[in-house]
Amino acid sequence: MSGGGFVDLRLNEQHSGDEGFWPSFTDIMTVIVMIFLLAMLTLMVKNMDLVHQLRSSLDAERMASAQARSTTHINSELNQRLKHLEEEAAMLRMRLMNLGEEHSQTVAQLGSSQQENIRLMAQLAAMTQQRDISRDAKAALEQQQAALLQKQSDMEKKQTDLTALLAQRLQQLNAQQQQYQLKEEELGTLKSQHITQLERLKKLELEYASLDKKYHHLIRPARSSLGKVVTMVRYHKQDGVLLIEVKGPKDAQYHPVNGTQLHKELTALQQKHGKKLYVRIVFPDDSGLSYTEAWNLTESLLRLYDYYYQE
Repeated sequence: MSGGGFVDLRLNEQHSGDEGFWPSFTDIMTVIVMIFLLAMLTLMVKNMDLVHQLRSSLDAERMASAQARSTTHINSELNQRLKHLEEEAAMLRMRLMNLGEEHSQTVAQLGSSQQENIRLMAQLAAMTQQRDISRDAKAALEQQQAALLQKQSDMEKKQTDLTALLAQRLQQLNAQQQQYQLKEEELGTLKSQHITQLERLKKLELEYASLDKKYHHLIRPARSSLGKVVTMVRYHKQDGVLLIEVKGPKDAQYHPVNGTQLHKELTALQQKHGKKLYVRIVFPDDSGLSYTEAWNLTESLLRLYDYYYQE
């Protein structure tokens, strides 16, 4: 009988030990199940983030493609307009040259008229002097003088008309020159817009290339040993010294190597099997390596020889 007044009906003390074991086992299993559930929840959250990033990349790629097409269309229109303005500028230059030639001809005619006027005035003076000498030729001189005066009047009228025509041509020339300057300014503006659009198009092409690279990286299949030549490398420390063991595709068990021998064997396997070489890194539970050391060894070895990092 126990101290509380009840009779202990257990046959021996072994049953008491069994009753203590099962609750502990249940607690352990509960912790394992909770860890498993937390791991599953973390994996689901990461997958949701990955899907969201993939959708964002696809949307960005579509927007970049549409914007690139729009920019290409705008550039083609700007090129056509630029060609049209260049043709108009060439025509204006030709008209400006023609007006310059006409102006030179008009100035030459004006000079010739002035010279003829001077000559006629000299003739008139000579004939006036002759009038005093010869009265008999007075009538003829007066007629010639009237003719000369009429001719002079006609020349002055012609000179006035030429001066007015020259002034009108100069006004037209100034107006066309102003129009040409406006066309030149518009042409410079269009060239500046064209350069800006080209720079924007290059920027969009770079963004599209970056998005395309990220997209291909996201949709890349997971690393798998299916259909690959598997080579196993095992790392562990003993008395602070890193030991390396290798098991090739045809080896029955691991054999120890140093760093140089490891790289020679993996290089030979890579040259033989190419992108079918799958390198599996093994770290025993008692390897004695820290997480950082294990990660550095894995990262460097896979990047050099594993098929997944060679594509």
